Amino acid sequence: MKPNRRELLYIGLAGLLPQNLLAQTGKVNLHQEILSLAGEYEQKRRARFAAVQSADELKFLQTELRKLFLELIGGLPTERNVLNIKLTGEFEEKNYIVRKIVFESLPGYFVPAVVYLPKAGRGPFPGIISPCGHSRNGKAHGEYQILHANLASRGFVVLCYDPVGQGERSQFWDSGKKQSKYNLGCGEHAVLGSALELLGMSLARYRIWDGMRAIDALGTFPEVDPARIGCVGNSGGGTLTSYLTALDERVKAAAIGCYITTLPRRMGNRIQMDPSSDPEQDIHGFLSGGIDHAGLLAMCAPRPTLICSATLDFFPIEGARESFAEARHLYQAAGAGNKIAKVEAENRHSLSKPLRENVYGWFGHWLAGEPEIRPSTEIEIKPRPDADLLACRDGQVSVSFHSRNMLEIAIAESQSTRPSKQKSLKAILNLEPERADPLIAERGLGLEKGQILILFINGNESPDWRNARDCVKAVHAGGYGTVLVEPRGTGSRKSPELNWNISYTDAISSVEANIAYNASLVGRSLIGLRVADVLMAVDMMIKEYKPAKLLLCGSGDAALLALFSAALEPRVNGLILDQMLASYKKALTNSGHALSESNLVHGILKDYGDIADLIRESAPGPILCTAINEPDDFEPSPRLQTEKSRLVDSPAILTDWLGRHFRGNS
Repeated sequence: MKPNRRELLYIGLAGLLPQNLLAQTGKVNLHQEILSLAGEYEQKRRARFAAVQSADELKFLQTELRKLFLELIGGLPTERNVLNIKLTGEFEEKNYIVRKIVFESLPGYFVPAVVYLPKAGRGPFPGIISPCGHSRNGKAHGEYQILHANLASRGFVVLCYDPVGQGERSQFWDSGKKQSKYNLGCGEHAVLGSALELLGMSLARYRIWDGMRAIDALGTFPEVDPARIGCVGNSGGGTLTSYLTALDERVKAAAIGCYITTLPRRMGNRIQMDPSSDPEQDIHGFLSGGIDHAGLLAMCAPRPTLICSATLDFFPIEGARESFAEARHLYQAAGAGNKIAKVEAENRHSLSKPLRENVYGWFGHWLAGEPEIRPSTEIEIKPRPDADLLACRDGQVSVSFHSRNMLEIAIAESQSTRPSKQKSLKAILNLEPERADPLIAERGLGLEKGQILILFINGNESPDWRNARDCVKAVHAGGYGTVLVEPRGTGSRKSPELNWNISYTDAISSVEANIAYNASLVGRSLIGLRVADVLMAVDMMIKEYKPAKLLLCGSGDAALLALFSAALEPRVNGLILDQMLASYKKALTNSGHALSESNLVHGILKDYGDIADLIRESAPGPILCTAINEPDDFEPSPRLQTEKSRLVDSPAILTDWLGRHFRGNS
């Protein structure tokens, strides 16, 4: 008889497993392991960049980097719709005029913006795009108002727009409470970014497209010279300035504030220094693919680029200096060593006055033709109240213009580009059995060969199974053997140096989410890493105890690990899934659902399917689902039993289920 698909899969996995299985001690520190991987990728990339010695070699590198960058974010829209720019208001100051506008980045998807126009001088003037950092009030933030007013006073036309999820562009607005369901900025970005990752996209995709359409909008103003466009931003705006300059050659000069560092250094300090989620900064495979911040600067060459850094920033200053050194080498290879510069301010994270004054001088030289590059003394500006810069009557484009929700657009685009051939689950998880490192944390009393064996899996979203005494005691009383497995970074294996004063598992901002973002940067997922551990533990226990049957049991995040493992391992005879997420698609609703990065698998909805598909694909034994939200997402099946109670609250549910399906302990 020929082996079936599952048997073939197991044979393939078993061939990759280390021979000394019992030597696995479970001592790997997950956080440090990911940082070590990051360091390996960094060394390879640096060697590649250092080998570039000519302009032609740089062009070849840039072509490859841009192609990869676009692939990693899910590409960009292919058509530019009519902008339909609407003027919604205007006010004047001594040296400049501010016009409030709204334009359509995509059909029905509105972007509010303000445009600062000089009063003095004769146009056309150089134009500046200014994407915002993570300010709640977006374009109205006082620091940006000072920057933009000074640029306009010096003869630049500046367009600043609200990023999605900030200012007037909440995607989860509660009109009754007049606030976002999540916080404006990192909160909304975390929810949006998680949903897009399930589709194999990145929030960076839509952020970049907004910036490119903002350049289009700026070009419609007769006062602007489209051949002299600059871009400046700080923090998250620095991120977008890097992205836009790298991908859109209409940007002729850039000033990148408080963003440039090296990703391994940023990955190393983010949990302690800045744990807020920024999915657009954590593009899946961005480091393992060989880009990093130095790669962004490489794509900017030979256009003038100023790196503005704060020495006390949570973007490590050492990384800024290292990336600058790499970029300067590449600029020199292109014969443009004078077109990249770095300025530092002894400040914390902000585009402080010393940095802003260098920005004015940088653009003054490269875009306005001033003979020297030197700081320009800032004009004192008093920022106006937020309400003065609102471009929408109701303060939100979703209310005033019935703007489409970004997730609605992403789903439509994903469906139109869905691949005809799906990937294997093993490929999607990037399964690496050779790296697996499970910890067999505890073996039940009286564990014998030939028993029915239940592998309890510890996670981080539910209590340690050793504390579920009534549940485990009931299982032992039924004569079942038990083993407790801890995959990397779970239970007692949490990274001790990362127990910071934040939640360990919160979906928006937590230790787990940040470790997961780090894993994503090196092309991994926490689920993929931990499933490899579970699969190795299964193999170890089968070889050691030769159980009559083997079952997996997990709660919360560990329930997902059990399910993914059973979809790959045909020797699993049953599943016990407690408090498990019922569907990834819930994260794609317009109402928003906060889903931790630690529970995500990049592109699974595009390339494979949903959790119900995993249920269907899992090994053919019986399945018990307890305390599952919306179990109706699962197809009715004789082998599937769902219960509303939590397992720890109703141990009898488990023992009754075991008795029905595994009576006689065989």
